[in-house]
Amino acid sequence: MDDQKGLEALLRWGAEVGISDSPHSVTSPISCLGHSLSISNFPEAGGRGLAAARELRCGELILRVPRKALMNRESLRKDGKLTPGFQRYPHLTSTQVLTVYLLAEVGKGSSSWWYPYLVQLPRTYDILATFNQFEIQALQVADAISASKKSISKLQFEWKETQGLMKEINLKPQLLSFQSWLWASATISSRTLHIPWDDAGCLCPVGDLFNYDAPEMDACISGELETKSMDQNSLRSDINIGEDSDAEECCENFQRLVDGGFEEDVGAYCFYARKRYKRGEQLSPPVHFLSLEAQGHTYGKVRKY
Repeated sequence: MDDQKGLEALLRWGAEVGISDSPHSVTSPISCLGHSLSISNFPEAGGRGLAAARELRCGELILRVPRKALMNRESLRKDGKLTPGFQRYPHLTSTQVLTVYLLAEVGKGSSSWWYPYLVQLPRTYDILATFNQFEIQALQVADAISASKKSISKLQFEWKETQGLMKEINLKPQLLSFQSWLWASATISSRTLHIPWDDAGCLCPVGDLFNYDAPEMDACISGELETKSMDQNSLRSDINIGEDSDAEECCENFQRLVDGGFEEDVGAYCFYARKRYKRGEQLSPPVHFLSLEAQGHTYGKVRKY
């Protein structure tokens, strides 16, 4: 499957499972995007990302990903074939469980419910744990070298702890390797979003298509604004919005202190515009849900499809 066809398959699958960038319940049967967002290429920001398909207001809902589309440990509990094996290893951390679950779904190939999403994940990641010996020494700074070695040792320990489980659920031999564990761990550490019921987080198809862009001092996320009063007039003057409706929406979004999160009342992970966007402009990801590794200098490489 070539890149374009794979992307089209992902967006078509997204529409089928209820992912939508439209406030209306009826969406296109061939793509979950097109009303508010579109796929575009941004060479200076790492490549493919999400662009505004129209003018967007600050605080406007731009994407919904239903709970059933999120890959997390809750999904695992619905898998009758895998669950018994996992239950025999209660000492494993939630992140270890999610990592093994990701490998198990990859091992299913095209029979996995998440197959259109999984085949679009990156094949490689540039994070400390994947550095070879030459790259580690090139860091030069002693603390950086030490951090890299500790990261690798930690992952090796976690990988060895899960060997019994991975063999019990009959993972394919190539998925039992440390290299496969590195890939799955990097996927989890760099792409998961926060959910209130699981500290391991979740993988969010289409929702992690956002490309990294260094946060601006804009209206909705500015650290300076966080220390100011929340009255609407102050907020309007700071963000230079003239329309009352825009100011009210942005103020409401700012009071949540987030620009994305799972919302129980709609049963979906919801994403909001962090500021006003012009058509064609690249949208930034939710800043409150980036993993610590993803916020580093390798971010542009690790969050790509």
